[in-house]
Amino acid sequence: EPVHSKSPRPDSVPPGSWGRRQRLCARYYHDDMSLSCTGPIPRVDAPPSWPSQSQRPWRSPSVTTGEPVHLYLSLLKTVLTNGVHEDLAEPVANERGQRDNVGCDPEDSRCTLAWDGWARLTALQPIAEGLLDRRVPGDWAEVGVFRGGISLFLQGILTARGEARSRKLWLVDSFQGMGSAAHVACKGKGRGGRGNPCRADEYWVRRFPLFKRNSAEAVQQRFLRHGLLGPGVRLLPGFVNDTLAPPCNPIRALSLLRIDVDVFTATLDALAHLYPRLMPGGVVLFDDWKLPLARRAAEEYRRSNGITAEIRFLPGTVDAQAYWVKP
Repeated sequence: EPVHSKSPRPDSVPPGSWGRRQRLCARYYHDDMSLSCTGPIPRVDAPPSWPSQSQRPWRSPSVTTGEPVHLYLSLLKTVLTNGVHEDLAEPVANERGQRDNVGCDPEDSRCTLAWDGWARLTALQPIAEGLLDRRVPGDWAEVGVFRGGISLFLQGILTARGEARSRKLWLVDSFQGMGSAAHVACKGKGRGGRGNPCRADEYWVRRFPLFKRNSAEAVQQRFLRHGLLGPGVRLLPGFVNDTLAPPCNPIRALSLLRIDVDVFTATLDALAHLYPRLMPGGVVLFDDWKLPLARRAAEEYRRSNGITAEIRFLPGTVDAQAYWVKP
């Protein structure tokens, strides 16, 4: 029986014992990649052909530089965007600024990364690899994982570059959609008028129930299938305002923070809990800059914290994706 099953719950620890609370919250499960203040998610067992510890790709990557890395990451992009099975046209913006197509169908559970997935990965790659080239210390984190397409590519970069042993990849997602997160964050604040972000968040999550049709177990299986389920991959299931709130936030230092949660409240929570842990020279990137609510949250956080770093945009994506480098 796992040791953690006999440990007291974090809320049973006497007040003031911050260090002990932190240790109880930060429960790690070997090769399970799950971590949660509310308990582990089911373990995914390795297949019989699972390689030995010394042969696993994150332990001894076969390539670290040059053309082999480029070829591997190119193939990984093709697989994640379903290009192996179908000749799918990437979305392009028409004269009205709208998409002419959506790549592989996001309603299809076999589609790991829909929309303009190839363009997003291609634009993200030099940002991520640049952090490794500059040796900016810290782990990587994605808040808003959905089916794990972007996260898989980030772990692929770390593995191919020989960094998967020294850096963790944190995956934060409720796997229950966004509705409850918006409801909890806005509880007691009132709905207000049309411009009230709480009211707008509720409308947004009702409009897109797609994000509820996912699970942490399915993301684990995708990492396992691609040979990327390493000990450094850490899953934090739960809503942002619960999972990342002290003292249960186990993340200490980041060099890359990617936020893709669509709504105002969760975007603001992610910045409040994780941006202070972003190291100088690190990058915070927003997938949802096209969405007024998510952009408003980022702008309000910048304004309230005196952040003046230049806002830049990823090239080639259909929808605007913004980032800045922390001074």
